[in-house]
Amino acid sequence: MIYEIIMPKLGETMEEGYINKWLKNEGDRVRKGEVILEVMSDKTNFEVESQHEGFLRKILIQSSDKPVPVTTIIGYISDSMDEEIPAIAKEEKQQEASLKEKKPPEEGSLEKKETQFSTRIIASPAAKKLASEMGINLKDIADLKAGGRIEKKDVEDYALHIKEKQMEAGKKIEQLSPVRKIIADRLSWSKQNIPHYYLSTKINMNSIEQMKELSNRQGKDFTYTDFILFFVSRVIPDFPLLNTSFINGEIHQFNSIDIGIAVNTENGLVVPVLRDLRNKSIEEISILRSNAMDKARKGQLEKKDTENCRFVLTNLGMFGVMQFQAIINPPGTAIMAVGSIEKEPIISGEIITVGKTMWVTLSLDHRVIDGAYGGAFLKKLRMIMENPATALL
Repeated sequence: MIYEIIMPKLGETMEEGYINKWLKNEGDRVRKGEVILEVMSDKTNFEVESQHEGFLRKILIQSSDKPVPVTTIIGYISDSMDEEIPAIAKEEKQQEASLKEKKPPEEGSLEKKETQFSTRIIASPAAKKLASEMGINLKDIADLKAGGRIEKKDVEDYALHIKEKQMEAGKKIEQLSPVRKIIADRLSWSKQNIPHYYLSTKINMNSIEQMKELSNRQGKDFTYTDFILFFVSRVIPDFPLLNTSFINGEIHQFNSIDIGIAVNTENGLVVPVLRDLRNKSIEEISILRSNAMDKARKGQLEKKDTENCRFVLTNLGMFGVMQFQAIINPPGTAIMAVGSIEKEPIISGEIITVGKTMWVTLSLDHRVIDGAYGGAFLKKLRMIMENPATALL
């Protein structure tokens, strides 16, 4: 019996995915429940298990730079190696048709001579598929290849040849990786469809700096991000609209204070979510933050680690960036951009001292949150961070 392998739907909102890699080769024995490939969706890797026992007879889509719609057939499993696979039979028929002799054109006709030449371009199904995906004209390969059938390797060699020529000309063209494609699609949609607006404030960090130095002397390596997460999680409950998702024209409010943190990895930006921070201590938050970042950089995030994120914290202060505006991560309604901590004069009454300050900028969804509401949130956050003892009241 023949069984289809389809691109699975791994979540309610998933419409397409990318094939990272197959863990089995054509002809390999497959057990039911065995992992046979890895799929990426929403910047998260998933292992896909076989639903059937048998042999992996045909892989229709290899590692993909382009998204594959859910329920698309991507391969076949069969009970035995003797059964005819639909995709193989189809390829053989196409190949037969391409090799059939055609009536030669009459001499003297340029158009017919071109047609005659085009019938001599013979390529394997894999070569045709790859050339189509890469936007390569098989005739260009045939012009360089001295006759014979064009194979997949010929297409790969030609693509490499084109890249080398581009580099010689002083430019390099690269296709978007699956992660970068997901980032591009999500953030383009966000910027085009969410009415962003921005609010900024400067926070005196002297008190936080003193708390950090004290904790370091006690052997606790807390980061500035840990302190910011702690204080933000204490303020959000008073501003529940910052803990919402905008879905299908509805505002979905949540009780759990879940905050995403933007993490830069080799493959691109990912946002793991720290769950239920409302009553967690700074020690607990620091451990959660460290584990999430480590998991993200090792590419071990699962779907549950990144979904249902409403409020996001992104910090570029370590790069010396003083202030910036971030793009909202849908379906959330707010993201807070944190800049570097800088020394500068601070005026208190008639006294001028040298202190440390930090800019934060909120990007908000105007469909859900008005300016005065966002401003009140920033005001309270600044007050608590400048007077940390009030967070315990």
